[in-house]
Amino acid sequence: MFNRRLMIFIALLALTIGILWWYWQSPSGESLQTGQNVLSAARYSQDLNGNWDQFSSLRQAWTTESELSKGNNAQSLLPNGSPITLPSSKRISVVAKRFQIPGEWSSRTMLLTFNGVRGHANVFLNGIVSSQKIGEFEGSGGADGFEIPAKAFRYGEDNILVVELAGGIAQRTMLLGSDWPKSGEITGNVRLEAAVETTLMLPQVNVSWTETTAQITVKTYLQHHNFSQEGPYTVYGVLSDGSAGIVEQTLTVKAEEGTDNQPVTLTFTVPNAQRWTMQAPFLYQMYLKVTNSKGDFDDLALPIGLRSVALTSGKWILNNQVISIKGEALTALEESRLRHEGQVESWLQSKRQNGINLIYFIGRVPDELWLQAADRVGMGVWAELPVELISSSRLPQPDVFQKTITSKMLHPSLWAWTVGKGLDSDALAQTYFRKAVIEVQPNLAFAIRTTPAVIPGLSAEQLLYVQGNKLSGVWGEVTTESPSASSARWVLEPFVAGTWSLLMIFLVWRNIRSVTWRYKEIKERKPRRRLRNAWFWNGLLVFARQGMLAGLVTAGVYRIPIHMNPWLAHLWQGINLIQAQSPWLIWAMLSALFMLIRLLQVGVVAPHLPDAPHPLALVYWLERRFHFAVFISIGWALLPWGVPFYVPVLGYVVLVILFLPIRFRDIRRIGGHYRTFLWVPGIIAGVMLVWAAFHYVDLIYLWHMRSQFLSTFGSQFLSPFAHVPSLFTW
Repeated sequence: MFNRRLMIFIALLALTIGILWWYWQSPSGESLQTGQNVLSAARYSQDLNGNWDQFSSLRQAWTTESELSKGNNAQSLLPNGSPITLPSSKRISVVAKRFQIPGEWSSRTMLLTFNGVRGHANVFLNGIVSSQKIGEFEGSGGADGFEIPAKAFRYGEDNILVVELAGGIAQRTMLLGSDWPKSGEITGNVRLEAAVETTLMLPQVNVSWTETTAQITVKTYLQHHNFSQEGPYTVYGVLSDGSAGIVEQTLTVKAEEGTDNQPVTLTFTVPNAQRWTMQAPFLYQMYLKVTNSKGDFDDLALPIGLRSVALTSGKWILNNQVISIKGEALTALEESRLRHEGQVESWLQSKRQNGINLIYFIGRVPDELWLQAADRVGMGVWAELPVELISSSRLPQPDVFQKTITSKMLHPSLWAWTVGKGLDSDALAQTYFRKAVIEVQPNLAFAIRTTPAVIPGLSAEQLLYVQGNKLSGVWGEVTTESPSASSARWVLEPFVAGTWSLLMIFLVWRNIRSVTWRYKEIKERKPRRRLRNAWFWNGLLVFARQGMLAGLVTAGVYRIPIHMNPWLAHLWQGINLIQAQSPWLIWAMLSALFMLIRLLQVGVVAPHLPDAPHPLALVYWLERRFHFAVFISIGWALLPWGVPFYVPVLGYVVLVILFLPIRFRDIRRIGGHYRTFLWVPGIIAGVMLVWAAFHYVDLIYLWHMRSQFLSTFGSQFLSPFAHVPSLFTW
């Protein structure tokens, strides 16, 4: 009988897991408009944005797309992928695209560029084996790319590009981070270009001033893609005010054997230069061109704004004038909505008219679309590096963000970077801050903490701390919307808790009314009707208690406040993904799991007790010491009336400990030992200790940062009325 019931709960657990997997929901996303990086008239280019297909695995993607390229629409036994429009704010695991390229591209080197990738990307072309893997990179929101030999493509037929995304370094290294979920984002352009043997790399532009004269230093590289080099190279640069070239320079660069990248520096002196200001955001046009001895050439065209920004005595100095910052922070969700609706520039203009002069991007490196619009409108931008809640031993080297920083620093609207949020103040963190400040120069660098503190390596003016929904200083303030109380919730939880409480009260009352039976009656082969009736109500109470515990855990999962602090944007993507699922399925799965664990625990114990009692009857006999669970269920039902969530959870733990001596006495009185009951809990505790051992660095970091987390999380998560408004919405 016990084995049959054990198998039933194993089957129920497998069924609920299967249903949960089948109906697994990913947070919805939106297609995004995006801007262009620098332009080249010499390169053939193909925009790979638009329609892609998303899949759950590489095998599914390759099998489906290769069959479709042959015109076979129903050959694969795997489910077809779902369409997605890239770029998108939706997290994805595997995406694939079929495209064709003309034959005249075959004589050139292909450059594949991804913008706005967040996560670890593996890129495959026309297959998914290691030899067909054409690139791998860690995306942090900037521009990433690599070259592809022309022979890797199929000309005149479909090419299949497959991109596999996993969690990025920010997700893996943050507090209690992990590789799950294995997904990422592509929020920028995907572009394929056919270039000549030597191309110009994206330049770095620095501007220094002597009164009204601007000294513009342009640093770039000549990237050679083939073994044969057709030098010498002529590099030409011109700066235009939109009507005519005002300054130009030409350099001759000799070829160097064995060098794939040759540095080139151009210097332009512009007297009476027109500055980029908020009132008059003037943009020069810069044109760069390289020509080799065969007459092949590559060029780049990009807008340039001339301005200076500095931090003096805590005040922001733009073009030698103090500005008072009145900023507004933009969350990732709102940023995606505006890009999806095509309202970026109009939104910036409306904010500008309302006196806002800076936009702070929380959790995202702004796309080119935002920066180009801000350049035109005269709006300042404050960006973040993805370094948040990371223990000092896992801090990245700031130079890993060099590509991202370089591509964004071309914009005069970008004034400042937050180089870290919620970091420790030890020697490793200090070293990171010093290097990060140098990496983002000449723009301003700041760090954010949730409590005021001093970090050596940063000046007091560069160290900011969160005050509610506001960052402030003598320079001004940046505000954001307070976190919404209507975040992920189990909407019908109050109804479920109230109903379950009534059920528990009824079952406890029926158990009290039932006949009192003793341990020796467990071995009854033909129990009387009154005993069978008592066992029936005991069994229902066992299941109800496990369901109550599962309900509390489910309610706790949906209460994890990942959105309660608007300045912490990367908190636990896995929790966010779980909260997108059906709470009913999670509750059912946990109920079956907890019941199965209880049956296993007692099944292990039963052979070691006197007379080897029937395990199922032993479960019923032990349950009479858990009648106190009815008070916990009542506490769960009273949450909408202001009872803090931790009260029923802590109450259950306290009552279990208080009744433990009584349960010890019961087992001793029948001649048994209670330690056998600890085997299954001991295994679970061991697993938790192993998990803690893998995360010991995070636990040490959490201990060091305990004052910050208590001030940030404690007041909101532990407040008796923190969740009251959302609980009444059911």
